Amino acid sequence: MGTKSRRASRAKPDQPPTAADSPEGAADPRDEEILRAAFAVFTEKGFHGATMLDVASRARASKTTLYSRFESKEVLFQALTAWGTRQGTDALDAIIRDPTLDPLAALHRFAARLLAQMLQPEKLALFRIAVAEGGRLPEIGKIFSSFTRDHGVRSGHLISRRLVQQGLIEIDDPEEYGHSLIGLLQGELFMRALIGAIPPPTAQEIESHAHRAMRRLVRAFAPDRHRQNGTRRKASR
Repeated sequence: MGTKSRRASRAKPDQPPTAADSPEGAADPRDEEILRAAFAVFTEKGFHGATMLDVASRARASKTTLYSRFESKEVLFQALTAWGTRQGTDALDAIIRDPTLDPLAALHRFAARLLAQMLQPEKLALFRIAVAEGGRLPEIGKIFSSFTRDHGVRSGHLISRRLVQQGLIEIDDPEEYGHSLIGLLQGELFMRALIGAIPPPTAQEIESHAHRAMRRLVRAFAPDRHRQNGTRRKASR
């Protein structure tokens, strides 16, 4: 078993992927070639219909080479999802770590960048695979969720701590907050893009949608006194 496949098989669903989980910046570019081939095969045939031989042929690699790096199709899909998720996460991490950003500005910027990544054609294709195969192979859905939705929720919580510290929101139930964060952010825009009902949203449409969603999120989790003040202001108009 190769080093890469051992790493992928040990990945835990409750931990976000790290640079070591993906070929981005890896010493051996062959891993990335194989993952690109796997992406093409999975999107064409679906996870169930694809075979390791299909991937090896597309990557112009032997099955021995493929299995030495990824011990099974499930491990390969996990590595592919980690790789796809890692693309662009440095920008998200920079937003989270930037102490000069106002918490609300950081939340809005983070949300717009995260939604833009969710709506990338490659991400949507992986999402469709996970949905299509989730009923037959629940592990595929768990793998996808651990590297995408769960990662976004954890990152959002890091920003929300600053909002809590400033008294702008209260979080009694972290799980409810996480569901609200992703649910409001995706909304109908994501679902319509997922099923191909609309063209890819423009950058301006994504940013406007993300800002509206985060304003609703902050209002929903505002301390009681803020919600009461807002109700009084509306009533007085």
